[in-house]
Amino acid sequence: MDYSNRVNSKKGSGGVADVQETKVHTRRRLKELLTTQVLDLDSDPYVFRNHLGLLECRLCLTTHVSESSYISHIGGRKHQMNLEKRQILDEKYSKNQQGISNTNNASVISINNTPKRSWTKSGRPAFKVTKIRNTETLQMGLLINAKYPNATVEEPFFRIMSYYELSTKNQNVALSYVHKEAQDKEDADPNNWQYLVITAEPYENICFAIPNNKEIDKPAVLGQMSDSFWWYWDGDTKDFFLQFLYK
Repeated sequence: MDYSNRVNSKKGSGGVADVQETKVHTRRRLKELLTTQVLDLDSDPYVFRNHLGLLECRLCLTTHVSESSYISHIGGRKHQMNLEKRQILDEKYSKNQQGISNTNNASVISINNTPKRSWTKSGRPAFKVTKIRNTETLQMGLLINAKYPNATVEEPFFRIMSYYELSTKNQNVALSYVHKEAQDKEDADPNNWQYLVITAEPYENICFAIPNNKEIDKPAVLGQMSDSFWWYWDGDTKDFFLQFLYK
């Protein structure tokens, strides 16, 4: 007799269990789990009750309508396998942390052991922007004067940045400012501007939008000054001056 292409075609195997027998087996298994395990939501780190009153397993990302359903889940294969994987990851992480703590190499830098700098901001500093022109070369430019009477740093820091170098928050601020001050569609593009940022603790940063189509006449070597590009910090009056000319 040909037994191929039949359910449980192997000789000696049992028949296919119907729906009723499956339910009986599930109830029996659930009853055994309920008698051997007691669900404690406070001690189980992987279960929590959501806003709908349902139980969720953080480890397996499953949802259960009752405690008995969750108990049946934690006795299943999926939950047990995820527990083993989590245990392996925890052991690996603890070994790495122990190795970092035991090392005496001073060059090892971690985000956790880096001291965080914090200060109370003193608001926005007073500043003045003046348009200037060189009488000999007829070059146009800007002279910026910012006052930092309570500065705690040796000298203010400045940097000319592009739109993509700004943070997401500052990009939104720059976008709204450019749209507000733009006179045509080309000026409304924030990429057509470069942004001069001046910072000095504990004051807030100040930023100036400069047209990107005008190249600043500054030295090729970073950090050097010239007649057309210079800055000065007066430690007595706490005034910071920055001047640059366009080519």
